[in-house]
Amino acid sequence: MTAQVSLTGAWSGAYRYPGDRFPETVFEAVIEERGGAFTGSTKEPNILRPWLDAVITADIDGHRSGQNVSFTKIMDGSGGMRHAIIYEGLADAELTRIEGRWSIPREWSGSFFMVRDSRAAAKAAKEASIEVRR
Repeated sequence: MTAQVSLTGAWSGAYRYPGDRFPETVFEAVIEERGGAFTGSTKEPNILRPWLDAVITADIDGHRSGQNVSFTKIMDGSGGMRHAIIYEGLADAELTRIEGRWSIPREWSGSFFMVRDSRAAAKAAKEASIEVRR
């Protein structure tokens, strides 16, 4: 497998609440990184207020310096959620896994991890090689 040079791609992961007050929540993310800065979007099930919306979506804005990753997830109001969450973590050397902490300042925090979706990465690599051959 070729070493990754950016966080660009599809990711999936999960985050935990402090003291396991709520179930671990899974999420999907799509990231586009350029020169260490990145943007993207997330979606996850609404475990706190499912009667409002079954899925919560958000935008992310962040940066990476080497293996250090930090981003802010800006909840867009879906599912009654409209706030920002700060994520800080460390990527592995291959940029295929990130682990760290999330926080809502002065409220609470917990842990998270995310892994690169290898099926999406393989598909993107195949499409890129097809594009080069054309």
